[in-house]
Amino acid sequence: MLDVSQLLQAFFLLSAATLLLINSIPAFRYRYIAYGARATEVQPTQSHELTEPADQSVQKSATRSGSIIEQVLDFFATIQVPHGYFQHFYLVSLLSSVFWAYQLLAKGWLLQYICQQEGIDGPRKGMSVDQVSLAWSFMGVQGLRRLLESSTLARSSASKMWFVHWLLGIAFYLAVGISVWVEGAGALLSADSLSNDITWSAPSLKTMISVPIFILASGVQHDCHAYLASLPKYTLPVHPIFQLLVCPHYTAECLIYLSLAIISAPRGAVVNRTLFTALVFVTINLSVTAATSKEWYQRKFGREAVAQRWKMIPFVY
Repeated sequence: MLDVSQLLQAFFLLSAATLLLINSIPAFRYRYIAYGARATEVQPTQSHELTEPADQSVQKSATRSGSIIEQVLDFFATIQVPHGYFQHFYLVSLLSSVFWAYQLLAKGWLLQYICQQEGIDGPRKGMSVDQVSLAWSFMGVQGLRRLLESSTLARSSASKMWFVHWLLGIAFYLAVGISVWVEGAGALLSADSLSNDITWSAPSLKTMISVPIFILASGVQHDCHAYLASLPKYTLPVHPIFQLLVCPHYTAECLIYLSLAIISAPRGAVVNRTLFTALVFVTINLSVTAATSKEWYQRKFGREAVAQRWKMIPFVY
């Protein structure tokens, strides 16, 4: 029987594989992947034509669809939620961090149940209590910052996204809320209390690597979001970092989860396996979205406008 961390890893990897599969099928990709301004009709428009909002394009494609299968696909594509529901992701993330903080400090029944199901024998095979505290803190700070940004920087919009995007995002943040501590199950079961077992020792090499990555990536992502919010709607970014990358805020997001995977790596391991699979999902999810973003820029501003810009990973992708 799979333990909790293995189930979480399977969820992240299966979600990533499903996303890649959907993105590889054009009929699915143009119905379900793109959202907001990036959304296109099932048949992509010409290079400089501004596409219609997702809900309008789907409705129009439904009237053109001839087969039953196409009509069913179009129907599911019309089940959408407002794009502003993205804020729910960060609210769930923050509430999850608060809930697990209580469980960690009080050694709550749900924490103990999951730790027992995890089946880790003793504290030496997993994360330490110090690592659990740091990883939880990283995730709590990330959730709070993104909630504040989505509340203060995001503009109201009539655009929508497919409801599965919303459900998957909620599930992801609930899963990450457990992932930041689950590989420390052995240490948590052995500890008298979280506050008493934190050692406050000299920082480890993993800490010295991951903390600067987290701080730098968080700062870059915030600056990117603030800059994008300052632009007139549907404007090509010209900030220096956007000259290199179409979506530098996505790059920063991946680095944030990389820092989480490093800071929570058990003794003898380079990364935490559960959080590394979460990073795999984040990277694939955002790389797909970055590709649709570059396509949208090409259609609106011409290929030359973004020809020299990498999508998300400098000199690689």
